[in-house]
Amino acid sequence: MFDLIKLALKHGFHNAGIIGVEQLSFVPEYRKFCEDNLCGQYGSNPACPPVSGTVEDMIAGCRRYSKALVLQVISDCSPADNMATKAEKHRMNLMTEELIKEMNSKGFSDTLMMSAGPFKDNSCMSAYCVDAQKMADAVGIPCWVDDGKCRFFTLVLFN
Repeated sequence: MFDLIKLALKHGFHNAGIIGVEQLSFVPEYRKFCEDNLCGQYGSNPACPPVSGTVEDMIAGCRRYSKALVLQVISDCSPADNMATKAEKHRMNLMTEELIKEMNSKGFSDTLMMSAGPFKDNSCMSAYCVDAQKMADAVGIPCWVDDGKCRFFTLVLFN
């Protein structure tokens, strides 16, 4: 099988791992983060709730896939600096998009991107209600570390 982890690292991700989609933990209560409109996209972006669908619909869409490529970028930006974190998430989403293009060229034609914050027509992990800590634990990637750095995740689901 093609080494997707090596490909992800080549694209500039700091960490990557693959798990089965059944290992993802979905917490419907996380939809509250979207409803609180912290990113400012709730109800205005088609990739965001409520337009993107119910939690149940979105989870069902995930279950069409068998594998999840977990991607992480580590940044020196401060979590309190909204502009810097937004810029880092955008950069990571562009990296993920480029990785998916290369995956497509290698035969992975059916993918689903879960972005870091809403991105184009891609819903973020919060909209899907993914438990990031459990996901990170499942692939052995640190999620929350008290080192002054930000850790961002995206996911690519595939078969």
